Amino acid sequence: MDPILAETIAPFFAIIGVGSMVLIGMKLRYNYKARIAEQTGSTEDLDRIANAVGDLIDEVQSLREGLADMNERMEFTERMLTQGKANGLEEVDTPA
Repeated sequence: MDPILAETIAPFFAIIGVGSMVLIGMKLRYNYKARIAEQTGSTEDLDRIANAVGDLIDEVQSLREGLADMNERMEFTERMLTQGKANGLEEVDTPA
């Protein structure tokens, strides 16, 4: 091979090699940053989901308390109606 040709081609190969390494490094860095962003986003999503579940648990507890209160009122009403019938009180039909 001609030494002059080798001297002119060698820098091009070096530039292409270094450029390729830089591009590969940039792609690896981009992929790493994307993975970190996904992990950060997933923890934020988990926190949001955990807060939503906590809110739902509170709402279900509130509904249970309301249902228990409604059941107590219904049982009281049934007892009062049963006592009224036992004491001889009759239901009064209201005209429609």
